[in-house]
Amino acid sequence: MTGSDGLIGRVVSLRLAVGTLGERDNAGWWTSGFMSPTSSAFLTPIFGPKVLQARYEGVVQAARRVHDERIGVGRAFHPFRLPEAAEQRISDFVQAAGQELTHVVSSTDAARAALDGLAGGEVEARSGPALVAGADVLEAPEWVSEVASLYSAALRAGGQCFPYFSSR
Repeated sequence: MTGSDGLIGRVVSLRLAVGTLGERDNAGWWTSGFMSPTSSAFLTPIFGPKVLQARYEGVVQAARRVHDERIGVGRAFHPFRLPEAAEQRISDFVQAAGQELTHVVSSTDAARAALDGLAGGEVEARSGPALVAGADVLEAPEWVSEVASLYSAALRAGGQCFPYFSSR
């Protein structure tokens, strides 16, 4: 990721959409409820105006943990664990964007629409870990569309898909 706010914004939207759709009240891929409508009531007294960033960080950690368990940690990256420099730029973007990200997580339908908007087209649903490409493609924006398509297909099929990139 070479600093493109457009690419980073797409990654953040992907994370928010998949994070929301993967939570316990939706597909149940992870057991968190950070994006549920009631979570703000519990988080707002602690985080105040930064509640969306707290919800984002919580759902990313929940999704990261499940992806890591299914894919492994080490020589692979996935949409919830990118190279450190990219993660830092994403963190800066989320802090600067603040409440502007609300539209992605305003409802399950909004998250589905955001994911479908990122998707590059229909693909066959794949189950479990799914190798997308080598980590060198993480510099190009096209990977977000491919990954969004994989997640969307898995969600429609009622399965689980964990796209990843090999660093070998």
